[in-house]
Amino acid sequence: MIVRNLAAALAGLTLIVEPARAAEAAPGYTALFDQVWKAVDEGFYDPTFHGRDWRGIGARYRARLGEAKDDAGFSRLANAMLDELKVSHLYLSQPAANATKGGVGIGALTETIGKDEVVVAVVPLTDAQRQGLRVGDRIANPEALQGALGQATVLTVIGCDGRRRAVSVRHERAAWPLRHPGFEWRKVTVRPGVKLGYIRIDRFDDGAADLADQAMADLDDTQGLVIDVRSNTGGNISGLRLASYFSGESKPAVALLGRAFLAPLGRAATAADLAKLPPVRGAYTTEAVFAALKAGQGAAVFHSEDLGPKRYKGKVVVVTAKETASAGEGFALMMRELAGATLIGRPTAGYLLSSDVVTLPGGWRLTLPVDGVWAPDGRDYADRPVVPDVAVPRLAADVCRADDPDLAKAVELVTAP
Repeated sequence: MIVRNLAAALAGLTLIVEPARAAEAAPGYTALFDQVWKAVDEGFYDPTFHGRDWRGIGARYRARLGEAKDDAGFSRLANAMLDELKVSHLYLSQPAANATKGGVGIGALTETIGKDEVVVAVVPLTDAQRQGLRVGDRIANPEALQGALGQATVLTVIGCDGRRRAVSVRHERAAWPLRHPGFEWRKVTVRPGVKLGYIRIDRFDDGAADLADQAMADLDDTQGLVIDVRSNTGGNISGLRLASYFSGESKPAVALLGRAFLAPLGRAATAADLAKLPPVRGAYTTEAVFAALKAGQGAAVFHSEDLGPKRYKGKVVVVTAKETASAGEGFALMMRELAGATLIGRPTAGYLLSSDVVTLPGGWRLTLPVDGVWAPDGRDYADRPVVPDVAVPRLAADVCRADDPDLAKAVELVTAP
């Protein structure tokens, strides 16, 4: 995402809504509220606000400003207003100075499996590691996973042996940012003459296209490839470079459409509208994506590249999970649509929009969906989970045994005659 400093542009703006007398708010919050509302009013990608009355929503919440006695209270009020639009990539973040006051996890990654919150990884160097939190532990009191930075919390955990125990751990910020780089790959010879490749991708950030080239150069002699995006939290459209290795030719892959394009259109975009847009190729950085949207007056259709003899000719499977989000979901869709790849695992997060960050006075930051995501044929992809072709259930017991039914199924599919 590109962080645009719109504070100056928004300064002095007044919320224009139906008259409503606001209760007395703490100093500064009335102006800040007006800037948040105005930024959404002018920048939200859908001019219809998904059929919701944004002006009326603003009036209702402005009348409640008296509830905002401190930053935490204002954050709750503003985010409740933003939640009324029921979209992803839309939230207000408090100043960094407030980061120690709450909302911090522990040094472990958990996943909801069935009804349980299960530890799937423990981050090195963390207090969670030192205190003996283990992969496979089920957290019986998941509400304790969030708290103030540096504060101790007591987790009630049920181990893989079925025993219940208490683990005192400190809240630490360790899960984000993710490990770098976001790519890793390896090659496995499963029998004479048959090699399989594995690529795990946790982010599609700037530089991902170069890493994709390196991975595919190393894995070009494999007969089957498994691409694992189960932990992919998003990024930008750079995953299209990797998808190009499987598409066979240059094809329209995905469209981003913003307010400047959709508002004059006055209706839902169609395949005919998208076909009129010039193709964009090689836009594999956030800056290049926004430049393409600016050149297209709020719209761009991104095409895969024809990589000729570099095209991968073996079988390919993409593995997804509930944690697959945003650009990770877009990549899964592109692999299915462009390359006919089989998707296996579990449905994705349903968190697919393109966002930007608006910086506001006092260190507040508004994450705002500025572009929707469409298929080239006019299908709206926005915030719809990607359902795999082959569903693979996962159990807490699988984590305890270090079993990976997803990858077992993937190997089965790529090695099948």
